[in-house]
Amino acid sequence: MLTQASNTYDYIIAGAGSSGLSLAWHMVREGLDGKKLLVVDQNLTPENDKTWCFWEKNRPQFAHLIHRKWLQSDIFVNGDHYHQQLRQYPYYSIRSGHYRKSILDELQKHPRVTLMESPIRKLSGTETGAGLTCDKGHFQADFIFQSCFKPSLKRKPRYPLVQHFLGWEVTVNTEIFDADSFVLMDFDETYRQGLAFMYVLPWSSTSALLEYTIFSKEAEELPLYEKKLELYLHNRYGLKRLNYNIDRVEYGNIPMNDAIHDPWFAPRVLNVGANAGLTKPSTGYAFRRIQQHSRAIVDRLVTHGKPAPAPRSARRYRNYDLWLLQILHDHPREAQDVFQQLFKNNTLDELFCFLGEESNLREDFKIMKSVPWWPFLRAIWKTRRSLFSF
Repeated sequence: MLTQASNTYDYIIAGAGSSGLSLAWHMVREGLDGKKLLVVDQNLTPENDKTWCFWEKNRPQFAHLIHRKWLQSDIFVNGDHYHQQLRQYPYYSIRSGHYRKSILDELQKHPRVTLMESPIRKLSGTETGAGLTCDKGHFQADFIFQSCFKPSLKRKPRYPLVQHFLGWEVTVNTEIFDADSFVLMDFDETYRQGLAFMYVLPWSSTSALLEYTIFSKEAEELPLYEKKLELYLHNRYGLKRLNYNIDRVEYGNIPMNDAIHDPWFAPRVLNVGANAGLTKPSTGYAFRRIQQHSRAIVDRLVTHGKPAPAPRSARRYRNYDLWLLQILHDHPREAQDVFQQLFKNNTLDELFCFLGEESNLREDFKIMKSVPWWPFLRAIWKTRRSLFSF
């Protein structure tokens, strides 16, 4: 049962997605200390509508909610097959419904947390406080953390790409999936409007989530994804439509671009999650970065009494992202060759370390040396005016 709300709080979280609930969880675990918290979303019913994946060297956050863990991966590109062991960076998946239910159950038990279901209409802020207006009234707080409204941009993207995908969670009667190994990328060479691949997360030998994923300038119509999924299940696994059940459908549309986000939606209203630019521009991964920012917010509230925006990646990582975005945006066919050389000449542990922005300069040089030089030289030249502003 949702708690009856008052009008004044120390903190308000506007939006109960992955970033909002992560921040609320860290607050009640580490830093509320007598503070009152209001969490508002138009729907607080947990649904398994998303699957969040990430790699982690140490024990992962929310380890008790891990749905599957893999220590092996397969990549298929340009006729080659690379099978990789994950010795340092296991790959994890979390179901959004389990995540939301677990955190909401914990929040409901906390005496100083109020949960409210209501559409949010307006957020405002001044130098002394912030306000939220929803269908149930107007509420004030010292700070609001928001993931429900698109923020303004300090700079519009020069390479506006989207990662869009349709996923089918299927079950079959025969044991056809390798439950020990996930397919990170199985490239589709027939798609010409961008870079496309299949991504397969096997839950068991008879159940898996398959996502047809595209990096391109705009999303496609639904029948294209459905046709690609149907063809893949037939060509890769020999399955006809009557041989499997589609238990769940998952759709995603994730910005991948070089935009610079304004960290503040308004005075004392801090953007979090994708609205804070936490989606990795070159990969679309965000879950692990959201956890890092949530911990940082709570640490700053405890030590300084006010939050800090998410720190930007080191400049060299921003430049790596920018170069790959330029290649993906302007020359997607060449990008497939770049990925092939990445997987051919590096272990997946090395790539996850690099993409997770934990590598040193020597390791960066090894990665960059392993890919075709011409696309990156051209990308460096094309982006030369943006290298110090991205």
